[in-house]
Formats: sequence, structure tokens, C-alpha cells
Amino acid sequence: MALIGAGCTPVMHEARLVRDAPPSEREVEARDRVMKSDCHSRGGALLPGYLQLCRGRTAEGALLAGLGLAELTTGLVAGATSGFGSAAAGVPLLAFGDLLTAGVMDAVLESQRAARLRFVPQESLTELVRAPFSPEVLSRPMVWGGILGTLAAGLAVSRLLDGPVDTSRFGRRPVLFGHEMNSSVGYPLAGAIGVGLFEHVAIAEESAFRGLLQSSWSRSYGEDRGWIYGSLAFGLIHSTNIVFLDPSQRLKYLAVGVPFITVLGSYLGLAYRESDYSLAPSVAIHFWYDFLIEAYGFLTDPKNSPLALSWGMPF
Repeated sequence: MALIGAGCTPVMHEARLVRDAPPSEREVEARDRVMKSDCHSRGGALLPGYLQLCRGRTAEGALLAGLGLAELTTGLVAGATSGFGSAAAGVPLLAFGDLLTAGVMDAVLESQRAARLRFVPQESLTELVRAPFSPEVLSRPMVWGGILGTLAAGLAVSRLLDGPVDTSRFGRRPVLFGHEMNSSVGYPLAGAIGVGLFEHVAIAEESAFRGLLQSSWSRSYGEDRGWIYGSLAFGLIHSTNIVFLDPSQRLKYLAVGVPFITVLGSYLGLAYRESDYSLAPSVAIHFWYDFLIEAYGFLTDPKNSPLALSWGMPF
């Protein structure tokens, strides 16, 4: 379920940090596309790829549209046959929602680049997809150190929330979407699903919370307050995950999980800010944190993971 196919190593483009700087190449390109576009239907924003297609970005738009159609159809069919609370429906529908968010955020940020606003990330969707696998991005101490640090902290918080690790089910035959599978097939398939899903999540959330919200608040209130407000918004939005949790887990999640997510968001916001408002570092950290924390949970209990029967939102 990767957003867009991989390619060459992404380059992190520096955002406009001062008011009177000359226009960047990306700002000039964005202005030309936005001025020449013919996007009249507001409802079209609810169709993945529509905004990219009408701005002349045919390849990205077609890939987003095709992927969105596949995910939405898969989710609806699975929901009708297995129930909308099943993992078979929940995973593709979650991916569709994040794909839609990523596409809209991409268009909004392109419009902001066209307006030459400060603190707007310059990367394309294609570059953000490649970011978690880019040696240039991953070699940065703030990125690889952030991945290791957030993973260690996440595992510690998970133990606080869920208790000691139970290794009795480690490495057993996995259950995917209600079907027990051979390990040689099930584990690679689960890994591929995780890569696609968390690519969606990382790009959508980083584009929204860092690219849009933190940068907007930084322009209005200064970079320090923009960073703080963006971090708090990240934690606040994730507090809504309680609706997917068992009632017995909700208070502990709000007391421990949400503050941790807020701190995690603050590190992602710091990586974004310290990288001259490039989204590539925060997308890479976010992706690997989500992927590795869920891979750990899957390996320790492959019969009762979020990919098994029922669907719940991981934090």
C-alpha cells in the first residue's frame, strides 16, 4: 500500500525562513501549477489524486487515484463480508483515510509554496515516500538517534501500559485477517502491509501536524510557540483513540499514552524545525517508530495483532 513508487534518493529542500528571500525553484514551480490549474470542484478534494491531476501532476495524481480506489473498494467489500470492525476492513479504510489526508495536505502545502509563505516544506509526495529509506536522511544523527530513542521509549511505555512481556506466543504461525498462515508467507506479508500502512500514516500526519499546523503557528506566533502548539495538537488528536480501546484501558491510555505521544510529537517537531522545515526527517522517524513498535508486537503475539481479527488504533 505504498503511496508512490520508490526512486532516487530524495533531496531535502530548504524552506523559506525569511520574508524577503528570493523565490525558490519549488516556489516558482508551485506558482505556475496553481495559477494554471482548473480545480473548481471542492468536492473533488475528497477524491485522492484529483487536486494533483487538475494541477498537471499526472503521474502522482493517477497513482493516488488508483491506490485510493483499490483501498476504498477493498475496505468496503471486506466490511460488507467480514464486518467493519474487522482488520480486513479497518486496515485498507485507515490507509484510504491517510491517503486522502496526504493528498489534500500536499495540495495545501503546494498552494502555500505558491504564495511564498515562510516555513513551508518543499518536498514532493514522491520525495516523502522515499525519505524513510534514504541513506542521506537516515544518516543524520537526529534521525537515526530519534528512531532508536523513540523506539526504546515506546517499548518502555508499552510495558507500563500492558505489563510484562509475554513471550509464550513468540514466533508462532501468524493470523492475518482471521486466517492462520504459514510463517514463511505470513510474516513477510505482514511486513509488507506494515510498510505500506505506516508510509501512509507518517506522510499524512507529518504533513498535517508539522507541515501545516506547526508552520502556520510559527508564522503567526513565532517558532517556539509554533513548535509547542503543534506538539500539543498531536497529543490531543491522538487522545481520540480511546474510542477504539477497551473501557478498562482508557484511563491508563489518557494518563500515560497521550502524554508520551505529545512528547514524541515534540521530538518530531524539533527534527522538522532543526532541518529547516524539511519534512523528510520527521517522516522517516515517524515511519520507523510506528513500523518497529508494531513489528515487535506482531512478533511477540502474531495471533492477536491488529492484523488478526478486530481492529484497534495503535498509538
